[in-house]
Amino acid sequence: MRTDKKTVFTLNLNGYAPEITELTYPLIEAYAHKIGADFHIIRERKFPEWPITFEKLQIHELGQDNDWNIYIDSDTLIHPDTPDMTQLLPRDTVSHFGKDFSLVRWRTDRYFQRDGRNIGSGNWLAVASNLCIDLWKPPTDLTPKEAIGNIFPTVPERLTGLINPEHLVDDYILSRNIAKYGLKFKLMKEVFEEAGFKDGGGFFYHHYLFATAQKVIELKKVLRTWNLMQIMGYDFPETPVDKAERIKGWMTRKELEWLYEKSKTMKSVVGIGNFLGRSTYVLASGCNGGEGKVYAVDPFVFGGDWSKFCNPNIGYKAGDDFMGDFLRNVGHFPNLVVVKKTSLEAAAMDVIPAEVDMVFIDGDHDYKAVMCDLATWAPRAKKLICGHDFNDPMYPGVKQAVYEYFGAEFVTPGPDGLWAAYSDDERKE
Repeated sequence: MRTDKKTVFTLNLNGYAPEITELTYPLIEAYAHKIGADFHIIRERKFPEWPITFEKLQIHELGQDNDWNIYIDSDTLIHPDTPDMTQLLPRDTVSHFGKDFSLVRWRTDRYFQRDGRNIGSGNWLAVASNLCIDLWKPPTDLTPKEAIGNIFPTVPERLTGLINPEHLVDDYILSRNIAKYGLKFKLMKEVFEEAGFKDGGGFFYHHYLFATAQKVIELKKVLRTWNLMQIMGYDFPETPVDKAERIKGWMTRKELEWLYEKSKTMKSVVGIGNFLGRSTYVLASGCNGGEGKVYAVDPFVFGGDWSKFCNPNIGYKAGDDFMGDFLRNVGHFPNLVVVKKTSLEAAAMDVIPAEVDMVFIDGDHDYKAVMCDLATWAPRAKKLICGHDFNDPMYPGVKQAVYEYFGAEFVTPGPDGLWAAYSDDERKE
């Protein structure tokens, strides 16, 4: 019985990000082996007049003798349990994992207009049989300048500073080829769902809007989630920030990293507003190497102004006590002192020293409440007082109160939504 000839391709010119490919290539190569395919890394340029991503179109020549060609970007994780896509996709149909509405990103032409489906290729994953090899056919009716001039990155893409029209030339050409040659198209997610896999099976991870360093972090998180560490022989010791990110909450990784690094230089920290312990985790881990006292002040009852804006899937309604969940997340820290009180009530208790090195404010975000917290705790912070949601338009009272209390010239914006005000001695340093 004849076996289909298949090749899994990826693109790697100029030694692309080895810290990424050491994570992704073993899985891509293992998938190729599983489905009986060759694994081919495109390493040489054949179209130097075009942007680098255009080199994916080498598949049109390289894959001529194949029954199936699969392209997977070098920064893509593919789960070992992924089924053979060529066994699920009709031979007369091409597939990507995702698609965009082409009119958002590309200037239309007669091919798009005639086709009318407005398919925008997201070809970090692309699958096609030999019947549809024209998916990767280089254009003979467009110059690089003309093609690039038809590409309009979205606002989120432009804001990253990572994506420009040249970067998307492969998506554009494949989108145009689908329209030009009338290729049947189906999302791979839909193919998997029809095969019985809920939500597309969760077999892939790819995110193109991260810079390399952040992408490595995210890839490692996915490998942990997939429980592949032991199988692949990787050892990625989790940092306190990694562990904090698993706790429900709204602080970004950059914010958690900042808090963790600042707390390392402190011997005592008060946290006003802790919710389920996302920020508490990094403060307790970092404070004086995990040995400094951290006081977690919170009534631990779901409510206040912020509860009106939170995700309804967070799992709480107004009036719910969430202290038990908080303790399950951070109750194991021996240096943590939990104070189940409001900010004002806690300030009057002897359990918290009259002076501490650092205070982090993330409680009630109403203007009056923030002013009250500042008046109560700023005089007790010897080195640093800081807080969250400084730039959040839903909580304008935070910035207003902070600026009024300290004066704008004495406030330092931190990463994302953090703010900080240092003591005179700390500012001099």
